[in-house]
Amino acid sequence: VFNMGFGTATLLVVLCCGLALQRVSAQQRHPRVCIDDGCLLGISMTDVKNARFDAFLGVPFAKPPVGELRFKNPLPAEPLIGDYNATESRPACLQRAEFDPDHSIIGSEDCLYLNVYRPKSNSSDQLLPVMVYIHGGGYYYGSADPQLYGPERILATQQVLLVTIQYRLGVFGFLSTGDAVVPGNAGMHDQVLALKWVQRHIRLFGGNPDQVTIFGESAGGASVQLHMISPLSRSLFHKAIIMSGSALAAWSLPIDDPLALARRQARLVGITEANELTSAELADVLRYIDGKVLAASAPHLRSWFGHPIILYRPVIEHKSVPEAERFLPDDPRRLWTEGYLMEVPLLIGTVADDGAVVSLPILHNETALQELNEHFANLLPTLLAINGTPEVVSQIKERYFKGSSMSQLISAENSQEFTKLCTDVFLKYPVYLTQLEYINATSREQTTLYSFDFVGRQSFSSLYIQSNDSHGVVHQDELIYLFRMPELFSDFPDDSP
Repeated sequence: VFNMGFGTATLLVVLCCGLALQRVSAQQRHPRVCIDDGCLLGISMTDVKNARFDAFLGVPFAKPPVGELRFKNPLPAEPLIGDYNATESRPACLQRAEFDPDHSIIGSEDCLYLNVYRPKSNSSDQLLPVMVYIHGGGYYYGSADPQLYGPERILATQQVLLVTIQYRLGVFGFLSTGDAVVPGNAGMHDQVLALKWVQRHIRLFGGNPDQVTIFGESAGGASVQLHMISPLSRSLFHKAIIMSGSALAAWSLPIDDPLALARRQARLVGITEANELTSAELADVLRYIDGKVLAASAPHLRSWFGHPIILYRPVIEHKSVPEAERFLPDDPRRLWTEGYLMEVPLLIGTVADDGAVVSLPILHNETALQELNEHFANLLPTLLAINGTPEVVSQIKERYFKGSSMSQLISAENSQEFTKLCTDVFLKYPVYLTQLEYINATSREQTTLYSFDFVGRQSFSSLYIQSNDSHGVVHQDELIYLFRMPELFSDFPDDSP
């Protein structure tokens, strides 16, 4: 009997220890954080230095903007029920796959989710600073997918929490009827709601809500600047980083007649009576169009070789919209210049050949290059989104293509000058203007200007034109060293040149 009792007790102890170990193991595999409306089960990941960190993927911050909620400002997510599975990323917002040769339609309208990444251990027991990344993509493509914006490099510092967010894109995020029916800027309101989620919950993950830096590249960088302007974003962040983007760039400025664009969009998907509909009727009809049809149709709104690149973008919300609901109440140029902005430390800059994102596809397409040379004065304003008066076109020719034949302004010999023109107009000048006016408008200088000039072994140029030749440091190249991007580029050692 004694032996049986001893054996049973031993077995119970072993079983209990085993269960305890299983619980510890489960906690290691599935870190758990409880917020005020439920608990999140995450996963453990490995950074580039082989240290473990916690990841909470696909966390909802808004109700799915589908059905009647399409084109409307986001509503906070429903409370979580039980333990929420935050172990897998969610689909991108509905879009045309930019780097897919077939340009297939990917993603879902149910896409308002964010990812939270935190170091496994915090030896200081102090709340860590938080970095919130806003992806770029011209307001019409991109996502927070860890296969595109992997956290492994930033988390290897073990000094910050990283949050990556998604927001509605293209027609879904930026359609506007120019009045209170569809005010526009739904995608920007998505970003605001995500930042509010961070303020409300990030402390429970070990992050400091009073030390939030927002950073973004390209349209994500322009978004950062717009948050510095917007009255809805006040107190939601404390530092800003703008990478190769500017809300003062022509491609990000509000269009003059968003209702006209909405009517063009409607006609494109078969609504022949679009011009006769009221804005309310137009919005209702567009809500019933299949989302994939809308996403696939948008490129057909462009006029020449994919230009203007960006059609749907932030707009000035109409005065009929309640003031407390306006993300962008006036022209960003006026608001920025006159100092209607948040004074926060600002890091801003470009890469050496940002304009290659525009120039390379044209330079490597014989038909497009020939058309541009033959119709330079007519096509240049469309390409650069500028006022193409004869005087302006003449000045551009003199500055960038001096000595070139009038029949072939752009050639293999001066192709780099064409890239320089695109770099200057699309990004470098707007970024410099952004920094200069920020310094002039604020009470103290708190900006740092950078230029990223490192030519690495991998480059986004290989995606722009399907070529592995070196084309300098092109738009987005700095992201390769901030994020792991296994969907686009092979891994490289963290200490490699």
